[in-house]
Amino acid sequence: MRKNIFGLFLAVCSLLVFSACEKEDDVLASDVPQAVLNTFQAKYPNIFPEWERKQDFYVADFFQEGMETTMWISSQGEWAMTEMDFGMNLNLLPQPVLDAFKASTYATWQVDDMDKYERPDRTFYLIEVETAGQADRDLFYNPDGTLIKDSVDKDNNDITPNTKL
Repeated sequence: MRKNIFGLFLAVCSLLVFSACEKEDDVLASDVPQAVLNTFQAKYPNIFPEWERKQDFYVADFFQEGMETTMWISSQGEWAMTEMDFGMNLNLLPQPVLDAFKASTYATWQVDDMDKYERPDRTFYLIEVETAGQADRDLFYNPDGTLIKDSVDKDNNDITPNTKL
């Protein structure tokens, strides 16, 4: 009995520690600068996102048209990037990107995830693919289907407004 109570105590403490670490960058909407809120609300007036701080940006996480969406805004209220998670739905890709992917050497690989990134200077698509016995790949495409970059997928390679392609 004593052993079970101690085990339960350790489990509860671990859960509290991990949940506290996970929420480390979360920000209350009331703590987000008005310039940031104005930029977000101009584009999405009826959405109330969860906010975080990453690097020098305020990051709004929300769902738009059934897609997980993330909008990055500077402290001064300048929009920096929006990411839309397409999951594995190839039909969400523009036809030139889909055609280029289907014509690539990775066409037979399993699609693991796809995202659309919009920045002030460009829009691009990321298709993450995998197959048995090979390193996972990240394929970056311009909207016209041009392959920008083909690289080994790394677990910690989050795309931010500062990521260079």
